[in-house]
Amino acid sequence: MKNVLKVTALSLALAFTATAAQAEENIAFINAGYLFQNHPDRQAVADKLDAEFKPQADKLEASKKNIDDKIAAERKKIDAKVAELQKDAKNPKQRPSELQKREADIQKQQATAEEEINKLVTEHDKAAQEFQANYEKRQMEERTKLLESIQTATNKVAKDKKYTLVLDANAVVFGDGKDITEEVLKAIPKQAK
Repeated sequence: MKNVLKVTALSLALAFTATAAQAEENIAFINAGYLFQNHPDRQAVADKLDAEFKPQADKLEASKKNIDDKIAAERKKIDAKVAELQKDAKNPKQRPSELQKREADIQKQQATAEEEINKLVTEHDKAAQEFQANYEKRQMEERTKLLESIQTATNKVAKDKKYTLVLDANAVVFGDGKDITEEVLKAIPKQAK
């Protein structure tokens, strides 16, 4: 009987302790994606990156246009020479050896042009890859700064409101807590500036 009474008392004590512990938990939620999309500095950062990389992007675009123009010009030259050769081939006074020599010259010119264009394309592709890598690196640096400011603002709001746990709303299936996303969003400018 004493053992049963001890077990019952212990069970009741554990139940009250668990209930009290749950009552002390103060849980809140934030929507991190929403905070990032609506971050007060997000557009300024995007504009800053655009301004920083615009000269390089314009240079790459001009390089691409130059390559396209060179391809079109070389194709036009080759097509004109081929058409002239075909026209001369119909003339019975033309010697076959002369026609073969001109055809070989056209093929040589075409191969040289292709080699030059391939070199330009390779250089352009290398520059484009470097540009992309640099842009992604800078974008990640700026994104990290924005996320750090969100984290700082979340920590400040959580401490001020005495929340013991703050979760991302997208990671929780069900929860009984307060959504503090807007409060955190309002706290961000004070942290980010």
